Amino acid sequence: MKLRRIQYPGKTLIVSTGDPRYQLFATYFLSLWHRRFNAKPDFFAVGKEKALPLCEDFSYPSDLPEKFLKQWFFLLAHKYKTVVFLNPDPKADRSLRWACRLAGVTNRAGFAPLRSWTPLNHSLPYNAENHHFVHQLKIFFEHLSGEKVADWQMPRPPEIGDSEASGNVQGLIAMDLADAATEHLTPQLQKLLNLITRSESCTLVIRSSRGEGDTQAAGIKSYAKKLSAYMTERAIENTQLVLNPPVEKLLPLAAGALWVTGTDAELLNLAAFSSVPSLSLFGPLNERVWQPFSTRARALTGEFACRPCTPFPGEVICKNPNAWQCMRDLSGELWAASLSAQLRRAK
Repeated sequence: MKLRRIQYPGKTLIVSTGDPRYQLFATYFLSLWHRRFNAKPDFFAVGKEKALPLCEDFSYPSDLPEKFLKQWFFLLAHKYKTVVFLNPDPKADRSLRWACRLAGVTNRAGFAPLRSWTPLNHSLPYNAENHHFVHQLKIFFEHLSGEKVADWQMPRPPEIGDSEASGNVQGLIAMDLADAATEHLTPQLQKLLNLITRSESCTLVIRSSRGEGDTQAAGIKSYAKKLSAYMTERAIENTQLVLNPPVEKLLPLAAGALWVTGTDAELLNLAAFSSVPSLSLFGPLNERVWQPFSTRARALTGEFACRPCTPFPGEVICKNPNAWQCMRDLSGELWAASLSAQLRRAK
């Protein structure tokens, strides 16, 4: 671990190549960087059309090439003095990290294990066990700048102002078919809808954050049809179905809801960002590190010896003989009771 500090970063590129559903966390780091150095860095993110609307106040969008030689020429042409990597996976961005070193970038910062040979000259280890990733980004920023952040204010872009957050007046259940856990939660979701809609109406948002085209749309419609097979008539009447809304509609949906629950990490993170009560379901991933960042956010998990089984968001292959036990053993009654208890405490 190198202890040198960045005092004058110069032209800066910040790279966030983690799971696009969690790239909202990068907004916190960008806001700190903008406040400390009074300059907007260039920002590259996977799925940047989703992340940049929340980051445009603090950065300029950038588009990096994929191949090593093109990355090297790109860095030489733009003459970056500082490149910061926000992906906690040390195996990610290897080619770009080496391209930065060969291009003579002065400050190369990112997460890396202790006592590891790395092309970075500013690094901190990633804590995969019990420290929220947003807090780790804050500590990482303090490590780079050499200064403690005394008055850390939550960034609040204009998109989540009160005028735009007042459109929806009911709860929201957000399911993402790209999350492998979703298909194992169909019976529980049916039970949850049957219980909730006895006393109130709600909105069910079904998305697929990966894939595109007709195949994606067909999968979403098939899941919605499968879900409705065992719903009561009252549940069907009191449930407003929203299928794969466009990216620009996600923030108004989340900000205007009374509460949000489900597996769609992007919508749940946007709800937490908007200070809306949220209840997230976590299976393979560690909720202590990756749950929505808000005092009004809660996570529902099961205690199993095999979980958490992955340190980073992304594709998961369940190796438990009882496949996806961490999701299958969750009951719809427990889900509904946990949500009701959280909402009572929030009042």
